[in-house]
Amino acid sequence: MMLRQSLQSGVMAACAGFLTRPCCFVPATLSLAGIGTAGLSNMLIAHRTVLIFVSAGLMGTSMWMNLRREGAWLNKALALMATAVAFSLSAGWMGVL
Repeated sequence: MMLRQSLQSGVMAACAGFLTRPCCFVPATLSLAGIGTAGLSNMLIAHRTVLIFVSAGLMGTSMWMNLRREGAWLNKALALMATAVAFSLSAGWMGVL
């Protein structure tokens, strides 16, 4: 009985881990299926402007939710810096991409 519960917990944890990391799971699944992600990125590049605006909106919503909380000034400062760096990298403003 105990082994069965442990096994079920392990399987559920593995499923939850895969579902929380789509950035790793989706490319791995596509690779196992013989489909490369380079073709996917070529397809999405046509919608880059829209995707940048969507990501800016989502990051702005995230920052608004974080900044409206009481206290935790260090968390707010770190979140603000991380959001600014992540968005500028994704938009290609830093010249890295």
